[in-house]
Amino acid sequence: MGTKGIKIAELFTKTIAATKGFDQNLRKLKVTSCGNGSMVTEFQVGPEHLNQRGTLHGGFIAHLVDAISTYALTTNENVDTRGVSIDLSLSFYSAAKEGDNIEVEAKTRKTGKKIAFLEVEVRNKDKNQVLASGRHTKYIGI
Repeated sequence: MGTKGIKIAELFTKTIAATKGFDQNLRKLKVTSCGNGSMVTEFQVGPEHLNQRGTLHGGFIAHLVDAISTYALTTNENVDTRGVSIDLSLSFYSAAKEGDNIEVEAKTRKTGKKIAFLEVEVRNKDKNQVLASGRHTKYIGI
């Protein structure tokens, strides 16, 4: 991790630990790498992450795509904003259960003067299986 990556990883950890809002569901996430437009986190699925069928909630996966890609964006040296979401899309491929170890990898694909394009993969780390992929477009011309 470069200097900016370390600062962003620390900011993410500190912000999530202190929040009383919706982001508190991200508290189990551990940043494993961060910098140069990307961020990788991992966590173990707990009961707070499950839907009524006992699998990782699709809405929580959307939250992961939104949050982790936003922090990945801020690790770009030429970006000084979290931006504003324009579009967020997801594709679901497989399910995860309580106790599964999950890895979330977000990458900045392109940044322009006003728009940034990000991609995310959510994987079952133990099975090396992609659970979902997401694309996130953000307005950064603020």
